[in-house]
Amino acid sequence: MPIRLPKTKLKGDPASMDLHSLLDSVHSRRDFLKIMGMGLGYSALTATLPGCGSGGGSGNPLPPITPIPTASLEYTALKRTSFGVHRDALNVIQSMGIDAYLESQLDYQAINDGDLENTIQTLFPLTTQTPAQLLVGFPDNIAEVAQQMIAASQYRQIFSQRQLYEVMVEFWSDHFNIHLVNGLGPTLKPEDDRTVIRGHALGNFRDLLGASARSPAMLFYLDNFFNLASAPNENYARELMELHTLGVDGGYTEEDVKEVARCFTGWSIRFPDDTSGAYGTFNYIPAVHDTAAKVVLGNPIAAGGGQSDAEQVLDILATHPSTARFIASKLCRRFISDDPDTASVDAVAAAFSASNGDIKTTLRALFAAPAFRDTADLKFTRPTEYLAGTIRALAPDTAYPTDNGQLFFFAQGILGQLAFYWPTPDGYPDTQSYWANTGGLLNRWRLSFFSYAPFITAFDVFQIDYSNLLGGANTIATIIDALVNNILMRPLSSEDRATMIDWLVTETGVGENESLPSGVSEQVAPGVAAVLISSAYFQLR
Repeated sequence: MPIRLPKTKLKGDPASMDLHSLLDSVHSRRDFLKIMGMGLGYSALTATLPGCGSGGGSGNPLPPITPIPTASLEYTALKRTSFGVHRDALNVIQSMGIDAYLESQLDYQAINDGDLENTIQTLFPLTTQTPAQLLVGFPDNIAEVAQQMIAASQYRQIFSQRQLYEVMVEFWSDHFNIHLVNGLGPTLKPEDDRTVIRGHALGNFRDLLGASARSPAMLFYLDNFFNLASAPNENYARELMELHTLGVDGGYTEEDVKEVARCFTGWSIRFPDDTSGAYGTFNYIPAVHDTAAKVVLGNPIAAGGGQSDAEQVLDILATHPSTARFIASKLCRRFISDDPDTASVDAVAAAFSASNGDIKTTLRALFAAPAFRDTADLKFTRPTEYLAGTIRALAPDTAYPTDNGQLFFFAQGILGQLAFYWPTPDGYPDTQSYWANTGGLLNRWRLSFFSYAPFITAFDVFQIDYSNLLGGANTIATIIDALVNNILMRPLSSEDRATMIDWLVTETGVGENESLPSGVSEQVAPGVAAVLISSAYFQLR
């Protein structure tokens, strides 16, 4: 009997397909939902798909799938503190133990990432330039700056050994969000990324807050560069309290916003025609500062303080209890669940306050929380995690691609989370309700089938060694088991294993324990891999 390979080759341009066309081109619609919905349960999956409902669009209810087995504690801790589980990292955390591994990640400067940083400087030199250097090619270089900034961020997320550090870099990039393509932003944001975010990601919050407040990129983005005593601009003052410190319910008033804005009058930047210093550097202008007395959150700020008025505001905000709770809540949302438990938030907030905002100490409290050690899958991975995690799982031994950064741009654009591209100051959302929608799932499914979709040329540079992933497996059952072990690295339920076996047996016409001819296992493997990285097992943490 001839062997029929799984019918996963897409017809036409998948990027232009609607959901129904995609389903028709891959499998029957019902079978597609059954395979791609592994572990999600039909009701959870199909509720997001138009025309499907609980009956997949046929009017007949689909049976639920048994909840997926939990992963090991080491796997869970690794996935929550990285951009995807790499087999080498999993071996390390299993050998060292969770606490020792996390402590080693906190000591990120002791981890040698020199080769990666040299590669980034070579491939993406614009990310290392000063505002004055970038101004020379502005505005013609905007697209290239954006491309290199995004690619450098993704390279680090995929290849860096400092995975926890990179997670915190993304966390603070969202917290102090600045849209890259915003007026002079392309000339200012690269330095902000280097010196503000990356310079303080695992340091002290007050230092980070102060660096952000003085950042020309932030001063320009939130309009404080023309905050004058004669015409106060409240944009930065409002976002400073609502998004950077206290939170929207942190106890400040409209009067506090006005007073903080007055304190920050005169905090500006040097523009191209300013001969007093280099373009794109911080510039305090005493002549436009409001010198009168102010009161911020009940704290008097004496007249005549000059630039120190704003520094006093930063001190007040950094040590405020609302700031501790706001930061703790966001950290617990990132590392634990969309709706973190009160006990975890309390413990993290207490550590933040007691340590005067030491980020490492704060994270240690989070990692010690029982909820962090719970192996339940409580989070839906965001696109950056999904893309990086896919490569880390499927091509863990790949060398740094020597391209110009285009390899990720299109793929990440499909998924909807290009670094530095969120348009508003609040940063990319970190909840499942935003990302697990029809379009989000469909685009992940599209991307997961890149082995069959040559239109995603970005992945051509990655050599996926299916022979290594298979380890000699040559039957349907052993192929599935090998790929589950080497790609998911967590248990597959017996129900989902049976579903995959039935699918492959039906598609190939070969019994589950029959040996396949030489070379056929490698032809079957990409379709199985695509299903695995599309499943809840891979997308949840």
